[in-house]
Amino acid sequence: MTTAVAMEWMPLSRYCELYGETPDAVDKRVRSGHWLRDVHVRLPAGSKQLWVNVDAVNDWAAGRKADRTRKARA
Repeated sequence: MTTAVAMEWMPLSRYCELYGETPDAVDKRVRSGHWLRDVHVRLPAGSKQLWVNVDAVNDWAAGRKADRTRKARA
C-alpha cells in the first residue's frame, strides 16, 4: 500500500531530488526575480537550507502570477 503525502513546503534538497532541479537553478530564479522570497522559497528560523513552496512553484510554472499576499506561515 502506498501513502501519498501532500507537502506545500519541502526542503530544497528534497525538492531538487524529486523534481530534477539544482540548487543553482533555484538560486538563479530567486536572484532574477522569477521566484520570490517568502512566496516560492524561504529560510525558516532554525533551518540551514531553503524550503520551497511547491504550490507556488506550480502556479509559476502554469504562468499564474505570484500571490504576494500569500506569505509563508511561520
